[in-house]
Amino acid sequence: MSRISPNQFLLSSSLIGLVAVLTGGAQGVGQSLVEQLHSAGAKIIFGDVDDKLSTNLVSALNQNDTEETKRVHFVHCDTSNYTDQLRLFQTAYKLYSRIDIVIANAGIAIHRDPFAPTLDSEESILIAPNTAEIDVNLKGPLYTTRLGLHYLRKNDPSRTNGYKGDIVLVSSIAGFKECEGLTTYTASKHGVIGLMRGLALQGEKEGIRINTICPWMTKTRLVTGIEQGWYNLGLPANEPEDVARAILICATANRSKSQRHEGAVLPFSGKIVWVGGGKSYEIEDRIRALEPEWLGRENSEVLKKGQEYLHSGKTSWDASS
Repeated sequence: MSRISPNQFLLSSSLIGLVAVLTGGAQGVGQSLVEQLHSAGAKIIFGDVDDKLSTNLVSALNQNDTEETKRVHFVHCDTSNYTDQLRLFQTAYKLYSRIDIVIANAGIAIHRDPFAPTLDSEESILIAPNTAEIDVNLKGPLYTTRLGLHYLRKNDPSRTNGYKGDIVLVSSIAGFKECEGLTTYTASKHGVIGLMRGLALQGEKEGIRINTICPWMTKTRLVTGIEQGWYNLGLPANEPEDVARAILICATANRSKSQRHEGAVLPFSGKIVWVGGGKSYEIEDRIRALEPEWLGRENSEVLKKGQEYLHSGKTSWDASS
């Protein structure tokens, strides 16, 4: 595990003029992310289902700008609706003719686990469980990433030595750790890591960096039920701005030849950043390095050969091709 200390100069200088598209920007981590991007000089187009909070945020950040210089824009967007997300990206591209950073931030939690014994009855089993967490937390990022790749691929690689842009996916500690009572949420957040692992190698070949954030307990509306007990135990917690900063670490880590976020191993691609107690730690590199220990050395060597074959560019899972 590697602690990453943000380079404030890199965060502030490398985002100037860049175009960022994100989902879930009206409150919590998303709001802080919009504010930090705006402060750093980026152009932001965000989607959310809360029109009131979104328009208030846009008005506050654009209050000193003219119609021509406004840098924050809002598009009503249900992240689980592909047409809504398509409109979000089309609006951004129409405004600026490019997109540099894509962030799949929107997420929900439903604190009534359909697998709980207390909710199991002959009547309840006749009704399909609520899958909104899968729709928003997993299907939504899948849509965001597909659209993001499409627009990032349009960028001219000659301007930045083959580097076309960044996609940052927001998972959770539930993306890699067991979480009793949050089964559907946990499955959705595991899926976000799977999305990153499924696309990171291909993205890197195309000059697109794809990384994932896994925050631990963060002070948002999603944790109201456990918040006081958490504090009573003296456990560490993140502020929304801590998680937003970690997202921007991922979005800027590859954007300078001379500046680095301390602890970030480049190329910063296919990484998982755990955010705990306001601090950021990259954990995927260590998971890979320790593979021979937890999988076994012989198994690891065989797996390596198989992966090299599958990633050689000479294979295809599509038997019809």
